[in-house]
Order: sequence, then structure tokens, then C-alpha cells
Amino acid sequence: MSRIIWLASYPKSGNTWMRALLANYLIGQEEPFAIEDLRAFSLSDVRPRFYAEVLTKPVQEMTAEESVTVRPQAQQRLAAARGHDHFVKTHSRFGMLNGTHLIDRSVSAGAVYIIRNPADIVPSYASHMGVATDAAIEIMADRDHATVEADVQILTPIGRWGDHAESWIDGSHSLPVCVVRYEDLYADPEKAFGQVLKVLGLPFDRERLARSIRHSSFEELSRQEKEKGFSERPPHMQRFFRSGGSGEGQQALSEGQLARLVRDHGPVMKRFGYLP
Repeated sequence: MSRIIWLASYPKSGNTWMRALLANYLIGQEEPFAIEDLRAFSLSDVRPRFYAEVLTKPVQEMTAEESVTVRPQAQQRLAAARGHDHFVKTHSRFGMLNGTHLIDRSVSAGAVYIIRNPADIVPSYASHMGVATDAAIEIMADRDHATVEADVQILTPIGRWGDHAESWIDGSHSLPVCVVRYEDLYADPEKAFGQVLKVLGLPFDRERLARSIRHSSFEELSRQEKEKGFSERPPHMQRFFRSGGSGEGQQALSEGQLARLVRDHGPVMKRFGYLP
């Protein structure tokens, strides 16, 4: 039976970039992979059709609570959607909610978890959510933080930034997880992405690796969005690909805002080298 390789992250941590890198590497075409085709390359755990397949009523009538109840069955259909192990994007934390496993271990082969400095997430998440900076910091400290899809009531339990990271990384679920720091991917993409390929057991080709990095650059992704748009961009955002850099938060946030992040997430920030 085919299984899921999760591409997991807190929102605005580089999940789309990782998907682009993998698509450009594995498809291996001479031209950059179209960002609008990323939805086909890697499926998502909030794709309505997989919930529709296990419901006895129209998916539009499903409540958010019901979406949690049927998550395992929907993920089983998601895993079986292709005849081989395949990538699936998620922003869900690992764990349980209302007695239901949020990630079905039985259909999971492993995960790539992308972690990013929360100070750099804040400006991007504030823009993504359409809220002020302080509100974004509050959201990232909320244990009950969750999102619901706009068209159907599919709930994604996210929680606190630090708790989200530890839920995937600490291994109590026994699922193999390859952890990638966004900052390492930004500073040395050949080394960081090359390590991901090796952990996943994919054939390693240095020329293809270099090409996939060029085709997945922020400039290329931004160019495609500017020319053709990007369906994953929320309607209120001017652009999905904002800056793609590292260290923005230290400049954009006040001392008080940075101190709040340390107060909320200090131990996990220290663990991954995000404290000065």
C-alpha cells in the first residue's frame, strides 16, 4: 500500500519552497516547474475530495468538528490516491484532538519538517492572516490556534509555534522525521536540500540538484507569481512570496515583541539556535 511522506511545517516556514525544490528535482525538466502545478505534485491534507469520499453527506455540510473525526479515513484515501509513496503538505501539529489522531501513523512513511525562526515567521504570518504584528505573535502563542478552509469546514489544528515543532520532532510517535532549518536551506541550499534527498533515499545527482535550486529561487517563484498569479495566495495579500530571506524579524520587530517570542517559545528557540 502506498503511504504518505509528510511535508510538515508551521505556516510561513518554507513549505512551499520545499515543495518547489522537490518538484524541480524529481520532475527534472529543463524549465522551472510551474508553481500552479505544485498542488498536483504534492497533495494536501485539507483537500476536500478525500473527505467527501468518506462522508455520507455533501462535504459542504460537514462541520469543523466532524472534519477532525474523519481525518484518519480521509488520510487513508489520500495515501491510496497514488500507486507509490508520495508527498503531502500539512500545517497540522502531530498529536490528538478530541480522541482522534491528527496524523494517521498507519499510512505514514515519514516526514520532512521545516522549522524557521519564529521572529521571521511573524511578519510573513501577519501579512498572510491579515492581522497586525502583535496579533500574529498572540496567535503563535495560542495553544488552540487552528485554521479552517474558506470553502469547506476542514479544521487544521496548529497550536503554539514551539509545541508544533516539538510535536513532530521529538519522536514519541516513532515516525522517521528529517528536520530542516529554513536558515540552513537559505544559507547553503545544496548542502541542506542535498541532505533531505539522502535521508529520503532519493537518487543523488549534483547537476540536477543545482538546477532545482536555481529553478526554486525566490526570484523565480516571485516571477511566476507576478506573471501568472498563485492560487494559494490569500485574496487580501498582494503577493504570496514576500521576501524569502532570513533575519528579517530581528529588524522588523521591536525589542518588546522579540522578548515576547522568547518568553513564549524560548526553550525551543534555544534548541534550534534562534536565540542571540
